[in-house]
Amino acid sequence: MTRLIKNTLFIIGSLSLLMSIPAFAYSSKKKTSIAEHTGTLPDGPKITKSDIKKAQKMWGDAVVSIGKAKNPKKVAQQAAKTAYAFELGPIMFKPTLTNGDTTFRPDMEGTLSYFVSGNAKYVQDKGFALKPWTKVRFANHNIKMFGNKAIAMGHYFFTDKATGKETKVEYTKGYVKTKDGRILLFLQDSSLPYTPQDTKVSSN
Repeated sequence: MTRLIKNTLFIIGSLSLLMSIPAFAYSSKKKTSIAEHTGTLPDGPKITKSDIKKAQKMWGDAVVSIGKAKNPKKVAQQAAKTAYAFELGPIMFKPTLTNGDTTFRPDMEGTLSYFVSGNAKYVQDKGFALKPWTKVRFANHNIKMFGNKAIAMGHYFFTDKATGKETKVEYTKGYVKTKDGRILLFLQDSSLPYTPQDTKVSSN
C-alpha cells in the first residue's frame, strides 16, 4: 500500500511538472516580447512647469522652422534630436495623422517621416510640418509632475499659412529632465477632436 501511494504521488508530480513546462515557456516568451517595448527613464533634477512650457515653445517653433527651411529634413532631424528622448530607447509617439501598421513611431526614422515625409516605409505621410504652419500655441489642460518626469495634457493650435485658420489638436505629452538639464519627450499622443456623426434622420 505504501509503495502504491509513493508511485501514485510520483506520477502526479511528474504530470504536474510536464504540464508546467508549456506554461513556463509561454510566460518566458511573453516576457521577452514585452521587454522589447519597455524601458526605464533615468532619474535627474526636478522638472518644473517652466521647463515644460519652454520645451513646448521650442517644439512649436521647430515645427514652424521646418516649414520655412530650404532643407526641411536637416532642420527636422536636428529638432527631433533636441526634442525627443531617442537616446533613452524607443519613444512613445502616436502622431495625429497616422493609422494602420505605421500608427506608432518609436524611432528617429518614423518621426522624421511624419514631419517631412519622403520615406517609402510610410507612404501615408505627407509631411505634417511642411504645411507650412506660421504659429503653434499650447493650451495645457493639466500638468502632473513627479520628480524629473511630467505628463501634460491639453490642446495645441496650428495656424495655417495659406488660410490663417487654426487647427485644434488634442495631446498628451510625457517629458523627462536629464541629468544635464535637457527636457526630452518620451511620450506624445496626438489626435483630432472627436466629431460625432450626424444621426438626424432626413424626412422625405
